[in-house]
Amino acid sequence: MKHIGISLRFHDSFDSSVTKGIIRYAKSRSDWTLHGSGSALRPLQFSGRDKVDALIARIESDDEADRMAALHIPVVDIAGAHVRPVFHRVQNDDFQTGRRAGEYLRRLGATRYAFCGVERVFWSRQRLLGFAEAVGVPVEQLRTFNRSLPWWNEREDAPALIDWLRLLPRPVALFCCNDITGVKVAAHCRLAQLEIPRNVTLLGVDDEDLLCELSTPSLSSVRLDCDAIGYRAAELVDMVLGPHGGPPAAMVVKVAPRDIVERESTTIVLESDPVVAAAVRFIRQSSSSRISVQEVVAASDVSRRTLEIRFKEARGRTILDEIIEERMQRARRLLKDSTLTMEAIASECGFPSAQRMYVLFSRQEHMTPGQWRRK
Repeated sequence: MKHIGISLRFHDSFDSSVTKGIIRYAKSRSDWTLHGSGSALRPLQFSGRDKVDALIARIESDDEADRMAALHIPVVDIAGAHVRPVFHRVQNDDFQTGRRAGEYLRRLGATRYAFCGVERVFWSRQRLLGFAEAVGVPVEQLRTFNRSLPWWNEREDAPALIDWLRLLPRPVALFCCNDITGVKVAAHCRLAQLEIPRNVTLLGVDDEDLLCELSTPSLSSVRLDCDAIGYRAAELVDMVLGPHGGPPAAMVVKVAPRDIVERESTTIVLESDPVVAAAVRFIRQSSSSRISVQEVVAASDVSRRTLEIRFKEARGRTILDEIIEERMQRARRLLKDSTLTMEAIASECGFPSAQRMYVLFSRQEHMTPGQWRRK
């Protein structure tokens, strides 16, 4: 029997979702017993007779890293905050998370950007680097505000953050490295008399449902694939404990983030041209119907030729391209998060047919919708 430890705090949905992935894998292994701090797990102890053969842990500090390293057993870290060569890692792809955030905010029409992060942790830095690359701003020129994780968890007002927010150009798209940071920034935007999303468009990471919904306004967030992180971590533990002893060196497995869950903090189109902004809003509000370019023109106050010219200048693509991209974004979400058939997804996304969705999806993603869903 293999005894696998789970050292997680279970104080947020990240830990719970990761554990679901671990349990999903463990159910396929009749020779596994899980130990941890969750209500359904056997107590986890690191001394006496109740020892574990390997550990899946969320390591958030140097002290924790030292303690885990001293166990002299295989450890798979799922946080990626404090990198040690002795630990295997299965973690969210933080660079791609930053890229995803930057690409999304650019699609909103943002031209000014800022970042709030956690200082001296690897995952926050990677999210910053990916974000800077996606928005086309050298990282050293990006407006940033970094503090420790305990600082972001403090409830007291922070004059330094208020002052920094007031100095930002407006409007600005502000990417926060996680939802805890985003919620605190949202509260301090109110203290700084900055309106969200009119002055500050705000985006977090983790999609902590309750936290994001309780924020005023509610917080949009990049959703991570926590279940996959847990499953892949358990899979790696199985490899390490296998008959051949696992990989000779510590492995790093990165799991791509999922989609962006839109809430009130990003419900704006940051286009300086009000005609183009109105057209983009109309397209987004109608993304589930089979709207045409002519319907977008009819909803505007200018001629088709004028709208097409101004749209191309502002967005860098045609009105039809914008409609297709909205449909594609919706299709990706449904492929990942639902079990709907291709025909149902095509209908939900406003494609004239499943075949048309298939052609456009294959052209853009270089794989079929079915292959993309399985990936």
